[in-house]
Amino acid sequence: MITIPQSLQIEHTAIHDALSEATRVPGPVGVAATELAALLGPHFTRENAIALPPLGLLAALAAGETPAGMDEALAMTDALRKELPRMLQEHTAIRAATERLRSAAQKEKAFAYEQFAEELALHARTEEEVLYPAALLVGDVIRARLSAKGHTKVGPH
Repeated sequence: MITIPQSLQIEHTAIHDALSEATRVPGPVGVAATELAALLGPHFTRENAIALPPLGLLAALAAGETPAGMDEALAMTDALRKELPRMLQEHTAIRAATERLRSAAQKEKAFAYEQFAEELALHARTEEEVLYPAALLVGDVIRARLSAKGHTKVGPH
């Protein structure tokens, strides 16, 4: 079984914890955080299922190794490639909800939550610009290596 890189696990846990805390704040900040949490929860679940685990093989693949879990990762990256448009649409909704949280926090002078919203927006951009493309490349590298070895289960993505 492949695992999500620990750095990403820690980052997602920190986001979840901070958002959970924000949902308990009375008033507009708590309302905005609750709306954001409703969007982010299912999105994180799907990321954890198909987008982030393949990144656990990235270092080994970059080192020229043939790590265990390549077939599993290939199935995940194929699913990610198929679902990427929907996941990016979810990011649009998450970005809007994040902006509502940032705005509410700014108005309420809840600066920690304003900063959290800004950091979450950056996290989403990092996923779009780096993590999702890297996961797709993991699948491409696996497919190329398996194809070069004559494996027949590498069909098109």
